[in-house]
Amino acid sequence: MLDQYEVPVYIAGRMPQLKMNDKDIYQSMQALTDYTKRMALEHNFKMVEKCLGLVERIYDKGTALVKNAVENIFIFSFSSMRMLCNIVEWRMVQSYMPAGLYALYIQQVLCSKD
Repeated sequence: MLDQYEVPVYIAGRMPQLKMNDKDIYQSMQALTDYTKRMALEHNFKMVEKCLGLVERIYDKGTALVKNAVENIFIFSFSSMRMLCNIVEWRMVQSYMPAGLYALYIQQVLCSKD
């Protein structure tokens, strides 16, 4: 299981360009979220795919607190990402989205309509 202290190190080891020094789980997820959005807007969909895969692994291996951070920061950001992207960009992002993350997004959207 990945805990909140291991996630910044885990991200830094796989994405050194994010410079995860001394960040907590929430700052780390926000940095990864912002980077993923930027890559989508720059049409670097291979990097978007890498980011989404990384988040899926973090979620799958994470403790309850880590899962909460992923859901409340990264998954929550999909709605704003969708608004920033045109329809083609959003479809590309969706095509790289792991099924588990997409299911969490749909669940979040449906719950917000209640």
